Amino acid sequence: MRFSEAFRETLFRYNIKGTDLAQKSGLTASQVSKFRNGENLRIDSVERILEALPLEAREYMLLLVLDKQEDRVPLPSKNLSSED
Repeated sequence: MRFSEAFRETLFRYNIKGTDLAQKSGLTASQVSKFRNGENLRIDSVERILEALPLEAREYMLLLVLDKQEDRVPLPSKNLSSED
């Protein structure tokens, strides 16, 4: 699931208002709205949004993002004893 979709679902599930999250994160309501709508934000802004979420909501959101990764290409295993 995309971050923006997981974010919208999380705000809905935990009844979190974007304006409240903006105030807690120190960002503008416009920046939070952009993130909710899938627009790109700087990574530090995304981190501030995540940190402003209650822990349970943050964990829920990240689980949503990780849960739907069927089309993800697995990383190759790392050979720890590579002396080639």
